[in-house]
Amino acid sequence: MKKKVKYAILILIVLAVGGAVVFTAMQPLHVDTVIITPSYAEAYFTERGHVQDDRHVTVYALTGGVILSVNVQEGQFVEEGDILAVIDPSDFLHEIQQLSVSNQSIYAQIDNLAAEEARMRVSQTASRNALQGELNAIAAQEQIARVSETDGLHIREENIRLQNILIEQSRIDVQNAQDELDRAQLLFNAGIIPRVEVDAAEQVLEGHNTMLQTNEQRLEIISSEAGIVDQSEHFAALRSATQAQIAGIETTLNQLNSEPMRQHFLALIEGNNLAIANLERMVNSSTITSPVSGIIDQLHVDSTNILNPARPVAEIITGGDNFIEVFVSTANINDLSVGDTVDLIFIRQGGDVVYSGTIYSIGNRAEAMVSILGVEERRVEVLIEPNTSSDSFRSGFDVDVRFVTYAAENRITVPRTAIFEDAGQSMVYVVENGTTVARPVVLGTQLRTEVVIESGINDGDVVIRNARQDGLAHGISVAY
Repeated sequence: MKKKVKYAILILIVLAVGGAVVFTAMQPLHVDTVIITPSYAEAYFTERGHVQDDRHVTVYALTGGVILSVNVQEGQFVEEGDILAVIDPSDFLHEIQQLSVSNQSIYAQIDNLAAEEARMRVSQTASRNALQGELNAIAAQEQIARVSETDGLHIREENIRLQNILIEQSRIDVQNAQDELDRAQLLFNAGIIPRVEVDAAEQVLEGHNTMLQTNEQRLEIISSEAGIVDQSEHFAALRSATQAQIAGIETTLNQLNSEPMRQHFLALIEGNNLAIANLERMVNSSTITSPVSGIIDQLHVDSTNILNPARPVAEIITGGDNFIEVFVSTANINDLSVGDTVDLIFIRQGGDVVYSGTIYSIGNRAEAMVSILGVEERRVEVLIEPNTSSDSFRSGFDVDVRFVTYAAENRITVPRTAIFEDAGQSMVYVVENGTTVARPVVLGTQLRTEVVIESGINDGDVVIRNARQDGLAHGISVAY
């Protein structure tokens, strides 16, 4: 009796546990969601800067050469854009002219490629047709020889004529093969084709040289008295040699292709154009102008006739309102432009004070600097001009500069945690009628904690915040 009671209790426990498991499995998964509403989207970064007084601007030479003239002196006031010095650009202009002439020559060679290929194709086709006619003539001569074996002298003269035709064609084939080998060697030296194609061209040339020697030896045999001993063997040899030359011409016609050489020439032109563009920049840089208005404090080129690249030309002092100097990481510098508006933030106990500023200048070189975390970074000097006057802009004061790199109204955004990848496609989970739906989306700009969605989500959609939540999948019931 006691055993029956124990078994009954055990069965009840198992049923209770099983029922709890089934009940739990049937319950919807609780998730955290966000209801999509278009809003203002912004991406920004902040750097610490400080207020400067009068600013020293160092003007560098971007190119070197003989100085033709120095147009200013120390203590002189200059306007932005005034010419400080002029470097002789003659060498650069001469190189530009040489490269331009080289391009004209290369273009002429490109124009000649198609004409040369067409000429070769016409010539080879005519040679093939002529050999085909000679092959028909050999068949006719062989038939005549069978009928009139006694006319040996006539047959020999005809065979000599045919053999001379084969020899001439062999010489043409050798010359064409040599031209093809020269072209292949040029393309190989330029890195356009592999060595195996040069080896193949050498083998073709060797084969045509062998055929030429064979035809010349056969002519000697035909010209001798022994040449009429066995007419059938001779005609078979003539037919075989003619067919081989026809096959060689067919191979040459199939291999005629000027495109690799054309691409090689175009690559040369592209290289010349890049060099010309660089030289033109150097010509433009030969006239050194002032980037700002101010007074020449130091002039470094008044006592020399040669100027080296990246050497300081002058130091210019600018007056007026104070500037904010801030150094920006090279990772972010390309997002900035002169004239962009920034926020200048002074941290105060009673609350931050924010002013508007404008990017005045962006340096053209990066400096190695150590961050507050002890990491060496490459940073570029950026100068900010305040848009208003205030006592806050005192020399040496710290100021946070907020650079906005993206701003747009009425943008749909989702938390970064809502995005997941499926077979290379960005996806989010959207709740529709209490069930999850995996929906593909097109991502836009990455914000600090969110991502702009270009398409795939609409106003009012319910999106699950954490796409990596345990148990989350497409098509399950959820509660939120």
